[in-house]
Amino acid sequence: MSQIDERRSDTVIGMGLLAFCVFAAWRTLKVKVQAGSTIAGPSFLPWLMIVAISILSIVMILRAMRREHGATVSVPDRAALVKIAIFVALLVAYAAAFMPLGYLVSTAAVVIAGLWLFGERRILMLTLFPVALIGTVYLGFTEVLKVWLP
Repeated sequence: MSQIDERRSDTVIGMGLLAFCVFAAWRTLKVKVQAGSTIAGPSFLPWLMIVAISILSIVMILRAMRREHGATVSVPDRAALVKIAIFVALLVAYAAAFMPLGYLVSTAAVVIAGLWLFGERRILMLTLFPVALIGTVYLGFTEVLKVWLP
C-alpha cells in the first residue's frame, strides 16, 4: 500500500470537492425557479450545500497549506478503488432506476447490493437493515414531510 503526504492529500481532496461544487453550481443554474412566496425554492438546498461544501473545502486547503509537515496517510489499494468504482456505478444506476422502478424497489436493491459489495454476508443484516432504513425514510418523507416518493 502506497503512502501520500497528508498535506498533499488534503489539498487534492479539497480541490476535487471545489471542482464538484463548480459542476453542481452549473447544474443547479439549470433548475427552473418559479416565482413563489418563499426563498426556499427548488434550488435553495442545492445552493446551500454548494456554499457549505465550498467553504469547508477552502478551509481544508488552507489548513493543509499552513501545516509545516504532515504525516503520511495510506492510499487505498487497487481492490478498494475497484469497490469504490463499482459503488459509484451502482449509485448512478440507482439514480437512473429511481423513477421507473420507484423508491421502494430501487432503494432496496441498491442497499442490499451495497452491503453485499462491502462484505456483509449475514442474512439478517441483508434483510432487516434495508427494511428498517427504507421504511424509516419512506414514512419520514410521506407522513412527516408530506413529500411523495415514486
